[in-house]
Amino acid sequence: MEKEAAMGFEYALGKSATDLEKRADHILQEIKKRDMMQVYDKAPSRLDALGQRHPRFYGDHFLSNVALIEKTRLFKLCQAMPKGAHLHIHFNANCHPSILLGIAKNMERMHIWSSKALINKEAFEQTRIQFSILSEEKVNEKNTAGRPDIFSAKYDSYPGRDKGSGWMSYAEFRAQFPKAAGGIKDVESNVDTWLQKKAMFGEEETHNSLQTAAGAWEKFNGRTQMMKGLFNYKSAYVKYIEKCLEEFAKDNIQYAEIRPNFMSTNHVWDDEGKTLLNNKDIMKLIIQGYKKFQETHKDKVFKGLKVIYCTPRSFKNEEIKAALNECLEFKRDKELAKFIAGFDLVGEEGNGKQFPLVHFAKEFLQFRATCQAEGLDIPFLFHCGETLENGTDTDKNLFDAVLLGAKRIGHGYALPWHPWVMKQMKEKDICVELCPISNEILGLTPRIGGHSAYTLLANNVACTISTDNGTPFRSTLSHDFYQIMAGKRDMTLFGFRQLIEWSIKHSCMDNKESVHSDWEQMWTAFVKRIVAGDFGGTDHPTGGSAPNAQTAAAQQTKKSGPSGAGASHGQSNNANANSAQRSAHTPQSANRTNASSSASQRAHGGNTNKADTQAARTASTQNNRQSASGGTDTPRKSKNTSNGTTGQRPTGQH
Repeated sequence: MEKEAAMGFEYALGKSATDLEKRADHILQEIKKRDMMQVYDKAPSRLDALGQRHPRFYGDHFLSNVALIEKTRLFKLCQAMPKGAHLHIHFNANCHPSILLGIAKNMERMHIWSSKALINKEAFEQTRIQFSILSEEKVNEKNTAGRPDIFSAKYDSYPGRDKGSGWMSYAEFRAQFPKAAGGIKDVESNVDTWLQKKAMFGEEETHNSLQTAAGAWEKFNGRTQMMKGLFNYKSAYVKYIEKCLEEFAKDNIQYAEIRPNFMSTNHVWDDEGKTLLNNKDIMKLIIQGYKKFQETHKDKVFKGLKVIYCTPRSFKNEEIKAALNECLEFKRDKELAKFIAGFDLVGEEGNGKQFPLVHFAKEFLQFRATCQAEGLDIPFLFHCGETLENGTDTDKNLFDAVLLGAKRIGHGYALPWHPWVMKQMKEKDICVELCPISNEILGLTPRIGGHSAYTLLANNVACTISTDNGTPFRSTLSHDFYQIMAGKRDMTLFGFRQLIEWSIKHSCMDNKESVHSDWEQMWTAFVKRIVAGDFGGTDHPTGGSAPNAQTAAAQQTKKSGPSGAGASHGQSNNANANSAQRSAHTPQSANRTNASSSASQRAHGGNTNKADTQAARTASTQNNRQSASGGTDTPRKSKNTSNGTTGQRPTGQH
């Protein structure tokens, strides 16, 4: 067993861990056990349609457990943990839908469209909703038969509705909704609540016995269509950038690479619906928003942002070529260059609807040749292996991603079926962006314990954790870290650390060393909080106070300097030298850079005398808690998170 464990992803960091980290891990294991007893075991069992009772358990469907998860001490610990780099997040799907819906209700030119007349319960449940900012001229152009009424039976026969006609004033829709919905049994009569539910997945639709990955994607695409029109006008876009960055900081994320969609139908309108901003203008809005955010945040927690240029994989070759050329233009632009991380194709990978990567091989190879000739660094960061279609062209995307020189791949769920590809991933140091909750909800695995991630981690394939689309999945990055631990009962704090270290190392950030140095200090502060009992638990076998916590914390501070989000780079002097020693423990160390590897000889807790937990907690909370737009010392309440005008063009991202 020891030989097998030595092959896995946690082993090296477990061996080189400080005394303080080892005690913190022991406490973390106790926290998990207590959560199981105090939260899951005490939750009422549930009765299925056949009369069988099912107890609640740690590691069940995410959507079944999310309310319980948010009551646990482990989740609070995950919220407080500094998470490094978030490398796979679709930009229009990171915040709760209430943010965009709240802005929309004050927009005079906002309009709404429905796939069904809302006249009965079935229509309210099944309809697809879309939004759009429309000028008066556009409304007259689309609504050729006069003002439509979504709550009238006549709406189903409105001329051209299936081709984009039938847009009702959103203000009128909101005014009429309570009366229209209130008169129908079992229909939500609060318009905001109803719309928010429309934007997010529910447990039954996700896990009913007839649901498939294709069916889940159909639901997902409907939600992205809904949210698209709430996102593509200037006021909402600017506000959303601000809220998104605040979310990153609150969730203790140090850096992010966001994936906006760049295509002609995704251009942003002015608030009157008359003038379009192009893709370059959108990039400038993101950059301006980031700079404005940092004027007050000042790198306290969140320290960097880049954009992955994304366009739909369903596009034709000439459209992909145009997208690649625009990505090159952005990288040549002095203002935009440092914010471009890489290039990706998005959309449902399987189900025979999208082109495989090899279909665009000519365009990709020309792009790579141009980058090499001009000295431009724009790596491929491809979605691939997000499928159960073993043996198809979709499944072969993994081979092509490696052959095309991808730096990272998104999802990689199908990787264990391909030992040669997995071997190449390790040899070439290609990282997998794991999205555990996304893969549950979109039908790749019913429960986290069956996720292919654990095969990759057991073979020490470099991986990171990401949310993918937090809005429809009701998740934050804290939820995904929680869920990945729930699927492996013996997963340790060192496993968390390795996933975070890999996220920094395999990012496209420019200042890896300084961010990693700051992160190490945040990590030390976080570990002290665990030992101090901030999240419950104890490392004392009889359940008493955690021994040695104060002295260990004091020695750790003396060695490494003040800890916390605002600590300076110079307070972790040995980070780079120690990185090499930590990296040397890993099987593929020859291929790994030192930028994000951790220090095996960082400041240690050492041999210490007894100290009471309260004293350690006092020292920890006074010196080490950090402020991120309101502070992170009290874990915030988890927010469900959002995405979506008419679906004449591809809208599914992923």
